[in-house]
Amino acid sequence: MFSAAFSRAWAGRGGYVCPVMAQALLFDGVASVVLGSALLVGGKKLIGPAGKVYAFGSPESAIKWAENAAAVVARERALMATIAPGVAAAWKAKKREKLAVIAGRVVDSAARQSDPAKRAALLAESDYCLGKWA
Repeated sequence: MFSAAFSRAWAGRGGYVCPVMAQALLFDGVASVVLGSALLVGGKKLIGPAGKVYAFGSPESAIKWAENAAAVVARERALMATIAPGVAAAWKAKKREKLAVIAGRVVDSAARQSDPAKRAALLAESDYCLGKWA
């Protein structure tokens, strides 16, 4: 499994980045740019869990997605800082279960990709999902 630090570093070097990793990168201040109907995060095209490049209907919707993605991480961190450790542990356990399902689907999708850069991004996303709340 990739460590979170390695996954984030890799995300800036490949051709694609997936949503959960993109959330963390955007929260960390990595730049996003709208290019046509695509959103680039750290210069990498955002793809979904099936490996398809996100096609936003407008630049405004892409910008809003980036803002909302960063806000998800901010809300999660704020929540963890304000709830009791036992409650936080239970919340993280539920999140790990959900992310494990996503990770499995992303690995299945990676196996169907002919593009090695998409496959690598999907596998990195899977590892990131499995380690996010570990």
